[in-house]
Amino acid sequence: MPNNEFGDFQTPIELARALVSTLPRRAWTRVLEPTCGVGNFLSAVGDRHPDAERVGIEVQPEYATAASTFGRVITASIFDFDLARDIAWTSAPGPTLVVGNPPWVTNSQLSVLGSSNRPARANTENARGIDAITGSSNFDIAEFIWIKLLAEFADRPVTVAMICKTQVARNILLHCARHGLPITGSSLRPIDAKKWFDAGVDACWFVVELGTGATDHTAQVYPSMDALHPSTRIGVVDGQLVADVDAYERSKQFDGISPLMWRQGIKHDASAVMELTENDGPRTKLGASVDVEKDFLFPLFKCTDVYRGKLAEVSRWMIVPQSHTGDDTAQLAASAPKLWKYLTDNAAVLDGRKSSIYRKRARFCIFGVGPYTFSPYKIAISGFHKVPQFRLVGPYDGRPAVFDDATYLQPFEDPATCAVAHALLTGQEATDLIAALAFWDSKRPVTKKLLQRIDLHAIACATDPGALRERASDVAARHGLLLGAASLTRAVNIAREQPQ
Repeated sequence: MPNNEFGDFQTPIELARALVSTLPRRAWTRVLEPTCGVGNFLSAVGDRHPDAERVGIEVQPEYATAASTFGRVITASIFDFDLARDIAWTSAPGPTLVVGNPPWVTNSQLSVLGSSNRPARANTENARGIDAITGSSNFDIAEFIWIKLLAEFADRPVTVAMICKTQVARNILLHCARHGLPITGSSLRPIDAKKWFDAGVDACWFVVELGTGATDHTAQVYPSMDALHPSTRIGVVDGQLVADVDAYERSKQFDGISPLMWRQGIKHDASAVMELTENDGPRTKLGASVDVEKDFLFPLFKCTDVYRGKLAEVSRWMIVPQSHTGDDTAQLAASAPKLWKYLTDNAAVLDGRKSSIYRKRARFCIFGVGPYTFSPYKIAISGFHKVPQFRLVGPYDGRPAVFDDATYLQPFEDPATCAVAHALLTGQEATDLIAALAFWDSKRPVTKKLLQRIDLHAIACATDPGALRERASDVAARHGLLLGAASLTRAVNIAREQPQ
């Protein structure tokens, strides 16, 4: 990301021309480029629409001077005035295009850089409590500019077309739906941000039409920047943002509340201490042998192991010093002296963990631990990978498996119930729903929130019980679980019962 106070990514002229060529064929009367930089979008639009009045706004004087070659440039911050009403146009009102590439930084990043070129900090979506503390109340500057533009131009027909992070485009669609902004159509084309800006983010060319026609809070998604036809639609359905509107229409009857609670794996922020490798016994990553009480060592599988199905044997162990986050670890000095010595020997690492979640907690505490951690059977899925892979994981030599905090899991005491749940989660109904809901370009496309929306009860009721029992039987056989027909039938019936 840029390291200056303006979030500065100048758009290459070749990219600006290519993007402008994808816009609807229209005789623009007015063209506005907020945060115009050196004016490459003004130049690209001028090549195709030489008669349009072109105005740019740029806070950096040297850029404003360069951009003035391609139009009239106002040297100012766009946060200081109403973009729809405070610009003195010389042309008559007509079709207006707002085009550009607003800053790719957040309000808090500009704050760290000491920038004054930013709007006042605001909790734009009314986040509360811990969400506000952890950043949900922060906002992307480009997102703020989008919201400002759409609000100020809402009463007139305007096309807004700008480069932004893909997540920003999705947020804007949801914001417009929730606030009733009059979008009549929109589209999204992916941009190779690494190629054009050397930036490791997912970016797109987002085009929004404002007008008096029928409101449409979906966006046509094109598979490439220059594709002629869209491949899918994203949008807001019943107040929720979905990744594939058409797929969602086919599977929305299974979008509800999971009757079973999804959990996240263990968070400790000290892998060098808490995670051990298996090499003729548990060892540190540096190869030192570790001797602690066995009751606190558990087979560990990371999200990549889960995704790739590398679950046949134990190659890692995790030290789990608590059975619940609230447990007092000081009692380990008496009940597990070898473990206590190991933890105190590594106190510099454990006490130095920077996250605020460890403050005012028991020394050496961990998170994501509870009775569910020690259930013998689990269904696990990686949160980071782009293809959903649900894995059934049983105990290893009587020890329940544990997972890292990039993994989500459902715990089970009964193997038959676990096999039935796995059969439901890997069926076509759940697969279609996940495809409709998951944004695979996100850093963590699979989340607890998404998983909790998979209504296993609804899927079970829509599935022939005999077929479900057979699928569960196949799951059990693949995992070496010796389950009788009676136990599987009972588990199927439980899955079909109305949750309490």
